[in-house]
Amino acid sequence: MYRLARLFLLISVLAILFLTGCKAKPPESHYPIQAEVIAMDLPRRLLIVQHGDIPGFMPAMTMGYSIAVPKEVETLRAGDKISADLVVSEGKARLEKIVLFEKAKPAPMAPSSP
Repeated sequence: MYRLARLFLLISVLAILFLTGCKAKPPESHYPIQAEVIAMDLPRRLLIVQHGDIPGFMPAMTMGYSIAVPKEVETLRAGDKISADLVVSEGKARLEKIVLFEKAKPAPMAPSSP
C-alpha cells in the first residue's frame, strides 16, 4: 500500500511538471540603437526606422520592428530621432525603452507667389 501511494505521488508530480510546461525562458539579446523614424503602423504595432550598424548583429538598414509598448510611440512622427533597446529572441525582434531624443525639423514652407 505504501509503495502504491509513493508511486501515485511520483506520477502526480511528474504530470504536474509536464502540464505546466516547465521550460526555461529562451535567451534574449539586447542591442542599443539610435534610429530615425520613417513610418509607423500602430494598428499592426510596427515602427519602421532607419538605423546605423548594430555591431555583432546587422549592418545599417531601414527595417520595421514590432513595438513592445505602443504608448511609447504615440507622439512620434516621421523624421524623429529615437534611441531604443532592440531585443532579439527566437528569431524575432522588438523595440523596447523607446526614447525620443530629437524632434523632426519642420519642412521649410515654399515661398508664396504674389
